[in-house]
Amino acid sequence: MKSLIIYAHPWDGSFNHSVLERVKSHLEKKGNKVDVIDLNKDNFDPVMRVADLELFSKGEYADKLALDYVKRLTVADELIFIFPIWWYGEPAILKGFYDKVFLKGHTYKEEDRRLVGLLKTHKATILTTATIDEQVFSYLGDPIQNVLAKGILKTVGINDFTWIHCPFVYDPESRKNFTDKIDNLFK
Repeated sequence: MKSLIIYAHPWDGSFNHSVLERVKSHLEKKGNKVDVIDLNKDNFDPVMRVADLELFSKGEYADKLALDYVKRLTVADELIFIFPIWWYGEPAILKGFYDKVFLKGHTYKEEDRRLVGLLKTHKATILTTATIDEQVFSYLGDPIQNVLAKGILKTVGINDFTWIHCPFVYDPESRKNFTDKIDNLFK
C-alpha cells in the first residue's frame, strides 16, 4: 500500500512533527510504502501567481512542485494530512496546496455540471492539533469536516475520511489521548 502524508508545519521540534514521525513508523511497520510531502521543507509557494492562473483553467501547472505533488497524489492508496489549526483552519500553505495542486483533469473532472473525483484513493486521515476543542468547531460550522473532508476531499473522490483532533496541544493528557487514538488507528 502506498501512503502519502501531506504535512504542513514549519518546525521540526513541534508536536506535529512527532506525530508525523509516529505515523510514518506505524505505516512502515505495516509494510506500507510511505511518501511525505513536507510543504514547508519543500519551500512550497502557496500563492496563486499570474502564471498559475493563466494555466489553471487548462488544468496545467506553472508550479513544478505542484505538478510533482499531483503525480504523487494520483498513485497513492491513502492520504494522511497532518497540520495544526491556526485561526480555526489549516495553515495557509495547506490551503495553497489545494488551490494549486487539485486541478481539473488531474484530481477531478466536470461531468453534467457536476465535479467528479479522479483520485484512485478513497481514504484519507486528517490529524490536527490546536488549542480549541471540537465544540468550538461546531460553532463555526465544522470547517474541517464540512470544508476539507466533505467539500475538498469529496470533490477529488475521497469519501472515506477519519478526523482525529488534539484539542489542547499544550496539555500532556490531551496529547496522550490523541497519540493513543493514532496508535489504535494505524496499528
